Amino acid sequence: MASPSKSPGAKSSVKDGRSSSSPTDLVLPTQRVKMIMKSCPDVETVTQETLHLVTKSTELFIEYLVEETLRNSKDRTKLDYEGLSVAIHTQDHLEFLREAIPKKITWAEARKLITESDNKFEGFH
Repeated sequence: MASPSKSPGAKSSVKDGRSSSSPTDLVLPTQRVKMIMKSCPDVETVTQETLHLVTKSTELFIEYLVEETLRNSKDRTKLDYEGLSVAIHTQDHLEFLREAIPKKITWAEARKLITESDNKFEGFH
C-alpha cells in the first residue's frame, strides 16, 4: 500500500518501536468523524486518541479501497463504479459493502429483474 503524503506541518516520532503521529497528519475532518461516531446511541464520549485512531483507520481503508478499485478498473488512471463493484464483489473481506455497492447491470437486465419480481408478487395484489 502506498504511504500517504504528509502535510508540511506533520511530525512523527518513534518511541519504543511505535510511531506517534500528530493530528495534523489526518486528511478527513475529525469533527465530522466525531459527529458520525456520536450518532451511535451507545457512544457518549469520544476521546481524542480514539478519534485520531478511527479517523486514521478510515483514511487507510479508503486508500486501500481506491487501490483495489484501480486494480480492477479497465482504465487504471481513474476510478470508476465498475472497478469498485468488482473489487467489492470478488473479495470476501469486503462483503459488508455489497448491499451498498451492487454489481453494475444494464438497463435491460434491471427491467428483466423488475418484471420477474412483479410476477412473483402478482398473486398478492
